Amino acid sequence: MRINKKYSEIIEWVIAIVLIVICWNYSIFSYGSFSPLKEHEQSERSFHYGPSKIVKTIDLDEGKIYLCRYKDWFSADTVKKGIIKWYSGDVGGTPIDYSKQVSYSWSSSSIKENLTITKIYGYVNNPKIAIILFEDENKTDISRYVLDESRMFIFYWKEDNQDNKIKYLKGLDKDGKVIYEEKVIGF
Repeated sequence: MRINKKYSEIIEWVIAIVLIVICWNYSIFSYGSFSPLKEHEQSERSFHYGPSKIVKTIDLDEGKIYLCRYKDWFSADTVKKGIIKWYSGDVGGTPIDYSKQVSYSWSSSSIKENLTITKIYGYVNNPKIAIILFEDENKTDISRYVLDESRMFIFYWKEDNQDNKIKYLKGLDKDGKVIYEEKVIGF
């Protein structure tokens, strides 16, 4: 009688442990990482992209953006901070189109309930371009990015709704002369 009770207790514990492991694997605790960098790397792996070289890390109150390059691709991966863990906001690569002066992409990622981070980022092929400008049609909102040896740029902003203004991406040479201009579609 005593042996059967001991075996039944062991079986109960084994079942309890198996159920805990199954529940843990399918719970919200199984997603995300305890480190923003680990979450970035994990999100790239899940997208079958990378591992990329991080060119720039941008710290936000609600998360981080990793501007990256992988072979002939570029990306700007957003990770957002949860209560305990970090979670992927968006990930994906865009191929560099070497036939264009500037290859760019844009994306938006929800950070909080009514808050989105929108970003436009890319790679500059034309070696004469030293500065990238991002401006609206009224030239009231102008952002400037001085290129470094990576030849990559990023503009980002928080928004709670789309303003739908026409925006332009411009490339300036070292003397400040506009040598590239393109209307940015999608905003």
